[in-house]
Amino acid sequence: MVDVAEFYEVIVSKDKMNATIRQVEKRNEDDKVTAEDLKRLLYDHDVVYGIDESVLNLFVNTPIISQELVVAKGKAPKDGHNAYLKPISFSEKAKDIESYENIDMRDVVNIPTVEIGEKVGEKIQATLGEDGININNEQVPAKPGRDFKLAKGKNTKISEDELELYSLINGQISVDKYTVHVHPTYEIKGDLSMKTGNVDFVGNVIINGNVPAGYSVNAVGDIRVTGTVEAATLTSGGSIFIGSGVVGQHKSYLEAEKDIKTAFINEGTVKAGGIVEVTQTILHSQVTSGKMVICNRGRGLIVGGSISAIETIKAKEIGNDMHTQTDLFIGLTKDTIDEHKALEKEMSEINDSLKKLTQLLRTFLTKEKQNGTLEGRDKQTKLKVLRSYQENNEKKQKIQERYAELEDMIAKEGTGHVMAEKKMYGNVSVHFGKYKRTLRSNYSRPTVKMEDSEIKIITK
Repeated sequence: MVDVAEFYEVIVSKDKMNATIRQVEKRNEDDKVTAEDLKRLLYDHDVVYGIDESVLNLFVNTPIISQELVVAKGKAPKDGHNAYLKPISFSEKAKDIESYENIDMRDVVNIPTVEIGEKVGEKIQATLGEDGININNEQVPAKPGRDFKLAKGKNTKISEDELELYSLINGQISVDKYTVHVHPTYEIKGDLSMKTGNVDFVGNVIINGNVPAGYSVNAVGDIRVTGTVEAATLTSGGSIFIGSGVVGQHKSYLEAEKDIKTAFINEGTVKAGGIVEVTQTILHSQVTSGKMVICNRGRGLIVGGSISAIETIKAKEIGNDMHTQTDLFIGLTKDTIDEHKALEKEMSEINDSLKKLTQLLRTFLTKEKQNGTLEGRDKQTKLKVLRSYQENNEKKQKIQERYAELEDMIAKEGTGHVMAEKKMYGNVSVHFGKYKRTLRSNYSRPTVKMEDSEIKIITK
């Protein structure tokens, strides 16, 4: 009987999810090896699950194999899906947006309006995932999806099962990460002018016209402009939607906590916590997104300026034949890193406060047990401490949710990419943190990403 260990070596990966066989000694044809012999060798290394019989037979029938082959694979766990908020959906007319002629620049996303008592969103619960099995036939636990607590939005109420949100007023919805707000609406029929003045409103703002140079619009909710935004300032606690586009003359400034959607941006400065989506062109502008910049509908052209996104920059064409300098930045911004550090500090301070408040509450509870119901100053102080405890707890929950989001972003660092569906031209510079690569020639349908500390260009 042949000792197979003289000819073959079994190598088990650190995570025990696969095993390979490597031939370490030449085997003569007289040295007969069977599949059962090789299985016993695998069993000696506790490899009992996911064995590939075809690989065993290959070694049996081939005296000399120079390469290392995978002989067993575990079943990888499937992580659970995170809980998420599903807002009420609104139907939109199908539009042909492949040609410039078929785009109605005034046709921004249909404005979602709701009535009292109408359902505005629901929480889709996290899933547990599916456990895997390693090659030792041991269970590999799946990572359960992250949960979140559905929050009460402005002018909304939560159902008893804490899974649905309903509107308390007639108004427009504004979707947040973990809740839906329903805002009252301030509407201007026509352009901003000396008659209307600047706008500062605690709800949604609709401007059925243009925002000329020099004006400002500030809204707690969404801002919707059917016309053009010139060298003006728009700041939104929700999203910004512009029907025509931005003609900034290097003097406009748009900032939204969520998304910004428009037809074009020309010489403008735009900053969004969510997605920046442009249907036509981004020209000589400064655009920053907390998620992704998308410009791949209509003309889908990015030329000049500086475009930054944590996850993805996607367009039909980036740069031009004149090789205009265009800078693209992928990855975490300094603001995001600073926010992560600040939240850690704030969480520590809140935990200290909660610890002190808990001790105070215990003191008052002890007094109540000894002397009966508290009265006067002690009663007022106890209520004040209890209220402070609840406020700190709510604040802690919001910080934990935001901190978890940032942790996910940090975990994904280095996985972002830039993609041009048609062409990327020379003199486009792509930055991944401290790494930079400037294209010296044109590339057709490239994807640019970071691999092994090197910026690589992959073409289809």
